[in-house]
Amino acid sequence: MSQSTRSPPIARTWDDPSACPFCLTELADPGAGFMRHLEESPRCAAGFENWRDAVASDMRGEWSG
Repeated sequence: MSQSTRSPPIARTWDDPSACPFCLTELADPGAGFMRHLEESPRCAAGFENWRDAVASDMRGEWSG
């Protein structure tokens, strides 16, 4: 099964900012490196979008992050 057809991963507890919470890949940079990783990994990007959707109802107003 290709990476794009598998269901998005569920985020683990993000206790290490130098690793992706979805696939645990080591990130070159905790900030920009995570965003680059999402551009390169459609599966992790889908997991991140699912996570954002899940927490959006917990936040008042629109979340800018």
